[in-house]
Amino acid sequence: MSRMISDNNFQNKYLGFFIGLYKRNKMILKISVTLFFVPLLIGLFIGYFSSGFTGNFLTFYVKVLHGFHIEINTLSIFKHNLQAALITYFGGIIGIIPAVTLSSNGFIYGAFIGYFTHGGIINNFGVSNPYDFIIYTLPHGIFEISGFIISGAAGFRLTTLVIAVLKRKNPINEHYWKLKDSLALLAIAIVLLFIAATIEANYSISVGNYITGLNLF
Repeated sequence: MSRMISDNNFQNKYLGFFIGLYKRNKMILKISVTLFFVPLLIGLFIGYFSSGFTGNFLTFYVKVLHGFHIEINTLSIFKHNLQAALITYFGGIIGIIPAVTLSSNGFIYGAFIGYFTHGGIINNFGVSNPYDFIIYTLPHGIFEISGFIISGAAGFRLTTLVIAVLKRKNPINEHYWKLKDSLALLAIAIVLLFIAATIEANYSISVGNYITGLNLF
């Protein structure tokens, strides 16, 4: 009986932590979501109605990605995404970097979907319509996009800490919670990105091949 009470207390403690974390950072999480999905919609629009320009841009983008020689394994994908998340987070020191990374990632994702919806094909990518693209990216994309958005929120929370310190209106220790929250958000983002990398490396392609009947990679 005491073991059950102890387990319930443990669960309530951590549930309360996550609820409090969300409530304190709800606004910057909303900002991060907006900064990702508004450019995504813009990219979707441009990708569909300016398919020529978008096709050239995306072909160049895919070639750049191939130039990095990212292997399709959990560690390689995770390291690549972790670097992006850390740049987003520490970029919060100067404020603008989280906004740029969130917006650019959202725009590129939307441009892909818009271009495929219009009927475009990108050489070396392997899929030629939005449905295949979504099928191959959705299993890991849910976690990956969530991770990037939360890393952006962590960066913005770091920005608020820097601003508060520079203003010097209150003692620094009164803003310590902002540092703790930013690190907690970053930790959650890293966990989500690791889950995304695991799914992408081990399941996304095989599931996509099964559903679409294609034989990529």
